[in-house]
Amino acid sequence: MQTRRAFIKTILGLGALILPWSFLPNRFGEAVKARLGRPPVKLLLPQVAEMNSEIDLESLHRTAMEDIYILTAPEMQGRRAGSVGESKAVEYLAAQLSMLGLRPMGDPKTGFIQAFTIPPVVETWVNGRLTFKPGETSKLRSPCVNLIGGLMGENTQEIILLSAHYDHLGVFEGKVYPGANDNASGVGCILDVMRRILREAKVPKRTIVIAFWSAEEMGFIGSKAFVDSPSFSLHQIQAVLNVDTVGNGMIGNFALWADGDNLAVKAIRQAALECGASALLTPTAGHNSDSISFASAHIPAVTLMAKEWLYKNHTRKIRSR
Repeated sequence: MQTRRAFIKTILGLGALILPWSFLPNRFGEAVKARLGRPPVKLLLPQVAEMNSEIDLESLHRTAMEDIYILTAPEMQGRRAGSVGESKAVEYLAAQLSMLGLRPMGDPKTGFIQAFTIPPVVETWVNGRLTFKPGETSKLRSPCVNLIGGLMGENTQEIILLSAHYDHLGVFEGKVYPGANDNASGVGCILDVMRRILREAKVPKRTIVIAFWSAEEMGFIGSKAFVDSPSFSLHQIQAVLNVDTVGNGMIGNFALWADGDNLAVKAIRQAALECGASALLTPTAGHNSDSISFASAHIPAVTLMAKEWLYKNHTRKIRSR
């Protein structure tokens, strides 16, 4: 994908990395139980592999398309937040963060994982698109997780945050909505950028953190949960570069969502200019993505997406690049 070059130029212009080593505690279940008040029933939660003691070469040379194929496989069941399919996606993504040697930056003592809960939702059709609306608030909330890992730079107090949501719509009326474009494409691009940086052994000045949010489709709940209860200080974040639905339309033709011409927007624009791409600030027209959670906290944030992102969005088919 052409997105990768734009990100690499942006990231390397803002900082670089030292590869730290840590271990991923397998305590996801404990984190979620704590958030839910330790209910008397046993929760069925995904098992997250521990981090390898060295970078896994197979993972290092994996491509974004391989990530997309895995995240849209039938067993992922469309990765609806709070579902078994989402748990399988968590297993895969946590393993990738681990094998790339990223430092776990989730909740204390839970490695890459930041646990939160989501309220009930119901499916509805809006202008031909399947989406969610709030359900009965009296019902039990479901456990979800964000995944957060970092590569330490020379300056460990300043962070550039790269993010993408990994959830999608799940199964509706017996049909799986695999979410290749929305947003396995964004997740694959973020991982592709990190692998490229590791392969090129660049050392930027600032720390780079990558985050995979859940429950974006339900109203940016995962990114809001992080902003409300961050696993590191929000004051460290210099810019948020969020990627959403970059897998369709013309190559190099992007749209940007942001609350004005902030630092993150300027960085993406400069990177696009250098690699011959187009990235124009565009009205959201009532839509949005996880960058809005950070904009509400006055952190420079932007969402990068294909200009034609809405084409067949939230349907079972997309036009691929």
